[in-house]
Amino acid sequence: MLKAMVLTAGLAAVVAAVIGWGLALSPAGAQDQYDGPPPPDSTQAVNGPNPGEAVVSWTAVNSAAYYRVGWVAYDDYNAARAAGTNWLEAFTFVDLLNRGQATHKIARLTPGIAYAFIVGSSDSRYAPPAWSAWASLTLAAAASPCPTNDGEPPPPPSLPALNPTPTATPTPPSTPTPSPTPTPTHTPTGTSDYDADQDGLIEVSNLAQLAAIRADLNGDGVSPVPAYAAAFPNAMPAMGCPAICTGYELVADLDFDTNGNGKADAGDAYWNDGAGWIPIGDQQHEFTADFDGNNHTIANLYINSYINRSEDYDAGLFGYASRNSINQVGIISATVSGSGNAGGLIGSHNGGTVSDSYATGSVSAVQYVGGLVGASYDGAISGSYAAGVVSGGQYVGGLVGASYDGAISDSYAISGQVSSDHGSGVGGLVGESSGGVISGSYAIADVSNSNIYVGGLVGWLRAGGIIRAGYAAGNVSGNDYVGGLVGANYTGAISDSYAISDVFGSGHDIGGLVGRNESGAVIDSYAAGWVSATGNTFYIGGLVGYDQGYDQGSGSDIAASYWDTQITGQDGSYGGGGKTTAELQAPTESAGIYANWNPDYWDFGNPGQYPVLKYGRLDAAAQRH
Repeated sequence: MLKAMVLTAGLAAVVAAVIGWGLALSPAGAQDQYDGPPPPDSTQAVNGPNPGEAVVSWTAVNSAAYYRVGWVAYDDYNAARAAGTNWLEAFTFVDLLNRGQATHKIARLTPGIAYAFIVGSSDSRYAPPAWSAWASLTLAAAASPCPTNDGEPPPPPSLPALNPTPTATPTPPSTPTPSPTPTPTHTPTGTSDYDADQDGLIEVSNLAQLAAIRADLNGDGVSPVPAYAAAFPNAMPAMGCPAICTGYELVADLDFDTNGNGKADAGDAYWNDGAGWIPIGDQQHEFTADFDGNNHTIANLYINSYINRSEDYDAGLFGYASRNSINQVGIISATVSGSGNAGGLIGSHNGGTVSDSYATGSVSAVQYVGGLVGASYDGAISGSYAAGVVSGGQYVGGLVGASYDGAISDSYAISGQVSSDHGSGVGGLVGESSGGVISGSYAIADVSNSNIYVGGLVGWLRAGGIIRAGYAAGNVSGNDYVGGLVGANYTGAISDSYAISDVFGSGHDIGGLVGRNESGAVIDSYAAGWVSATGNTFYIGGLVGYDQGYDQGSGSDIAASYWDTQITGQDGSYGGGGKTTAELQAPTESAGIYANWNPDYWDFGNPGQYPVLKYGRLDAAAQRH
């Protein structure tokens, strides 16, 4: 049975602010200033044609430029509340350009459990939305008969309001009525079913079919381009999808080294006179279809977008992916280069989700460069990683170059080198993170930049960005604003995190955890890596190089955080507490100097061990090795 949900007025304000596009906005203030379109009315959710699908509909708002469709499972909400974590980490959404539609199908939900759905409208992608009331739905169970009345689930309780004024209590879900499983039909002689497993995803088994996706970017299986028909010959009507096709799925491993000589060259089918693979989707023609890799790999991806391309931005297997789901795909031994927005998997990621995916190899560009994703806007990345070499100018990250108002969870980068020779915002995981949440993630990398904002995890954390339960290890070097975890923290919040990175700076604001902390918070965290500087260096500290609040006498925003005076080699810091190695390793539980630290996040180990993290997918034993 679902447990009751309780939302305090204070948390309601935080919820409204976070979901409302910016952590800095208060709901009351946003409402006072809001002059955009009205909220959608009559939001409803019904079961889709297949198990695990929901169709959300609403009354169209003609004056809206964008819709934001969001959802959360009641079980996930309750679990987050019980664990004392932010339930917004379980909240998922997609942004939809208003093209006159008033319905959206959501796939890959869990059959048989209750969800709540909500729709917001706004006059631009970056304006605060006006939210509808919540709509509840228990998804039809997969491959099971309809339950009797005795087995009907109770109505779920109401979810929190997203507006200053109360919203209507969600109506109880109707009795789940699963759609019948489509009955297999005989495939006529001479035709081919490209959705043999009847999941609405067109099956991709070779490079020609992968390339043909460019001719059908929404994945509905309809394209007038001859190359599309050539890649999927003799296709059944609608490619054989049971209803409408919604995207693609890999059914085999693919390799761009088609001549088998172990390198990308003119003998490969997709060499294209040295330009290599032409990414799927660009800013004028967005890739919006779902893509499921089914844990298959794509090897030896080669892209040099400086050659024979009118647009040298958005370089990756997918150039510009928008409002879709990309999951369970691995990119192996990639070589990707371009002017900007370059990543092993995606160049630009505009909304939607990336999950359980990875990329290895090398990525380089002038700006917005990431091992997995170049630039991510309002998107969610989970359970994913990158490994290799990433280089560029500004906003360079081992996993993501820059993340704006998005979420990164349970992800990591183990890059040999993340570097820039002149830019700003270079991090082992993310170069720049603005207004989003990074949780349960880490980086093990050598991070270097001859300029500013250099961090073992994040180079530049700003605009209310959050790091929760993250860590970094490796070598971090730069000029100004250099930190073992974060180079500069501007109005962000860092909690339950640590750095064992060795830090070297040649300018100012050099810290074992954070180089510069300006109107930001550092809570329940520590640093235990060597910190050193050379030349005319000032503001250097074991934990924080410079803290604005502390310096201006307005009070430090650093609480219950420490640095190892022996390992860092530093006796001082702008905030925090200096401790010996023995003092930091002595508590084996949430006690003493760690009395306020959350034992659900931390594994305190045995005497002689530092605390390490056990949040999300983080492995305490692996950290101690």
